[in-house]
Amino acid sequence: MVTLTAPYIAGFLAFRETPFLLQALQRLKESQPELMPQVVFVDGNGLFHYRGEFGLACHLGVLSGLPCVGVAKNLLQVQGVYKNQEHQSQVIWCLIKKRHNRNILKLI
Repeated sequence: MVTLTAPYIAGFLAFRETPFLLQALQRLKESQPELMPQVVFVDGNGLFHYRGEFGLACHLGVLSGLPCVGVAKNLLQVQGVYKNQEHQSQVIWCLIKKRHNRNILKLI
């Protein structure tokens, strides 16, 4: 169980959660170094961060020295990335292309 003392402030998740995640990685490194991950998937943003392209995944990656991938719950609206009809058409095109190559990609 972890007790987070910093309040939740939208856009500043890294300042709340990174210290705990770093401690968890350090404990793993000390107790079972053979289980250290080669890459970390983070429940939060990375480069697609609406406050300046540096979310929780980026913070954790820089401070831990491990490659981190941000997996956000929602698509962030940034220039060049849109969740509209064009985006849906591109997703459908990718699915069709992958099926023809027998490499099926399922998006949920």
